[in-house]
Amino acid sequence: MPRRVSGLQRLGWVVLAALVVVLLTVVGALLVVLLPDGDDDGAIGGVEAGPSSAVAEATDPFLASRRVFPTLVPAGGGAEGEGYRGARCTGVRQVSELAWKEPGLQWNPISTGWQCDRVDNSLGAVSYLVLEYADRAQARSALDAFPAAVRFEADKDGVPVTVRRWVVPDPATSRVQTAHQVIGFPGDADRANYLVVVSRRGSSGTGGAPRPSAQDEVIAWWAEVPL
Repeated sequence: MPRRVSGLQRLGWVVLAALVVVLLTVVGALLVVLLPDGDDDGAIGGVEAGPSSAVAEATDPFLASRRVFPTLVPAGGGAEGEGYRGARCTGVRQVSELAWKEPGLQWNPISTGWQCDRVDNSLGAVSYLVLEYADRAQARSALDAFPAAVRFEADKDGVPVTVRRWVVPDPATSRVQTAHQVIGFPGDADRANYLVVVSRRGSSGTGGAPRPSAQDEVIAWWAEVPL
């Protein structure tokens, strides 16, 4: 005669089956989480190969400018170093840290910047700034605040640029001038929020002063420097 299964035994089997289903579900979920994704080219063993861009920029606030102006600003992770043609560059976070107190420069806050100086007086000893603004609009506002005897659109290494130039005569002698040039990149997605400001104190090229003039040197510097 077949053995009868009590209600309590049937309940026990149901509970056991439910536990098995839950256990299998948990194991499956763990396998999904722990096993590496074979399609992730940027990971090894399920771990990313390096820090994210946001983390990298948090540890190096000048990282973005190093990427878009590798010739002009120092490489590495420090806030000091050598720039183009041996210029000594120092990273800054506020316009008040800049030595040049041009009103158009001081009125517009920056995100970061580089002040790169040539202290010698050899031919082509040009000093320059690389300034990063919060966005394209702020960079354009800063560009428009600078004086300009000459302004024009141009092309630099395939990148559209806006150029402003002006000269400040020396009050003591007509043989000396300080030439300035500001370059904006409104049509370039990578550099639209940057300005490059170039300055050179030197010969005026007039009144018997030698050539090239300071303005000639600034123009030649920008023509030669690669982006």
